Amino acid sequence: MDIEWLQRDLGLYVVNMFDTGQAARVLNCARFSLAYLLQQYCDVDADKQYQMADWRMR
Repeated sequence: MDIEWLQRDLGLYVVNMFDTGQAARVLNCARFSLAYLLQQYCDVDADKQYQMADWRMR
């Protein structure tokens, strides 16, 4: 999990996180991805170019 990695490797602790996927499930949305929710409710196309990038590399 990303949160465990942030805590273990960087000492960062996440508080008050909002899970958009879980919210989409509660609202019975057709799909649960952030890209879908951004398009559906904000008319924004999510750029997936860096989705699989290793952000530790500079």
